[in-house]
Amino acid sequence: MAQASARPRLAVRSWPEAAVDRLWRFFCSVRAAIWEITALAVLVLLGTLRGSSVPRGLADTIPFTAPLVDRWYAWDVFHSLPFIGLLALLSVAIAIGGILNRAPGIWSAIAQPTVTTTHGFLGGAEVSADITADLAPAALAGEIAVGLGRAGYRVRTAARGAEIHLYADRFRFARLATFPFHVALILILVGGIVGARWGFRETEFIVPEGSTRDVLHGSDLRLRLDDFSEVYLENGAAKEYRSDLTVLRDGEVAATGSITVNHPLTVDGVTFYQASFGQAVQLQISDAAGNLLFDDALALAPYRSKLNADAPAARLELPPAGLALSLIAPDENPANAPELDTLNLRSGQMYLLVRPLGPQSPITVPTGATIGQGETRELAGLRFTFVREKRFALFQVASNPGIPLFFAASFLLVGGLAVTFYFPHRRLRGIIGAAPGSDGRAAVATLAPMAKRDWSGQRAFAATLHHVEAVVTGTVLRRERQSGTDSPSAEGAVVFAP
Repeated sequence: MAQASARPRLAVRSWPEAAVDRLWRFFCSVRAAIWEITALAVLVLLGTLRGSSVPRGLADTIPFTAPLVDRWYAWDVFHSLPFIGLLALLSVAIAIGGILNRAPGIWSAIAQPTVTTTHGFLGGAEVSADITADLAPAALAGEIAVGLGRAGYRVRTAARGAEIHLYADRFRFARLATFPFHVALILILVGGIVGARWGFRETEFIVPEGSTRDVLHGSDLRLRLDDFSEVYLENGAAKEYRSDLTVLRDGEVAATGSITVNHPLTVDGVTFYQASFGQAVQLQISDAAGNLLFDDALALAPYRSKLNADAPAARLELPPAGLALSLIAPDENPANAPELDTLNLRSGQMYLLVRPLGPQSPITVPTGATIGQGETRELAGLRFTFVREKRFALFQVASNPGIPLFFAASFLLVGGLAVTFYFPHRRLRGIIGAAPGSDGRAAVATLAPMAKRDWSGQRAFAATLHHVEAVVTGTVLRRERQSGTDSPSAEGAVVFAP
């Protein structure tokens, strides 16, 4: 009868344990991290090119891609769910794979390092030192430990047969500097998530002189342009332009200041950047009963009218009156041949074009008239007064609540790099044993740093040997391995082999 063989039964894990294990492996996977970083790089490229002419050039070159290009322009990549999701996924991967998964091993290497080594490691080291003394191995090990202690090293020894193995290191906690670096990466990613979710950037925020506009985007701030001034070069180009601003919060003054290009104003985390400027018109509109419908300035940008495509223009809708207004300025650019314009507007004049708006409009066809500065015209039952010409300032308004996280990340990055470079973890190993033929009355020790292809580590080892030489009662012979040949010197200095 065949005898059944005993087979060990494998432990069966529950499905929650298996799921957690798979998730842990996924977040620790380098391959998965590469795919995540690649996908993030593609999204960043798409978001960056969205603000350029590249997509339109692609549509012009390959016409059937035009619908895709239109969607590209309409897609706010940096505020999209895929972008935020990838940032969150990478943050979790760094937290698990870069910190939690590595922390036990690094702490174990710091608290309980491996003391034993091999003669193969010592013999193959690029630099090493042989120490001989008429002492017992244990006594020589004690003197070496004292010398290394004076150099700031922590020393640990372990007996292996007739030999004593030695491990010494300093700045061991510098190995923990990798964790602030990883935390900084997480803060950068989280800062990107916070900025994408709760931040905003308005690239065309126009405010005419004397006017106030709401910042919107969930902010309770309002911006008033008190004054605008510019300085021109001899060739007519703008040398500098400045906006004097008042920022209001709930009707009260929150801040005042003047901004120029590259010198913004920040209030409650919202930053106002000076971008450009242009022409505006102060206009008053009232109905037949004298009720004021509009009293503000209109920026002549970026709208263009078909009546004069080269001239700046503005649009305004008046739903209570059932009318829409187009305001067209004269074209004063000689390169556009303004003498050929059909409106024949002169400097200081505007053209008013009133169009019907909605089914309840009092007119059925557009009507227009030329108006000069300081004049009043009646059109479609409304009185239009051209008060004066003004200027407007174009701002970029941005808010990124993730900026404090970026500053914290920068501090951690610089701190972690400073610790890594200025306090590197230095380690050396050694074996102390009885000298051949001495019957234990003499000992020989071999020390070598763990600094392969590390010139600064080898130099630190040479400096450490000076402290050892000052303590041991024997001879210290330094060696540098080149072409498999060692040459000692009479003084025991570093010798370069031929």
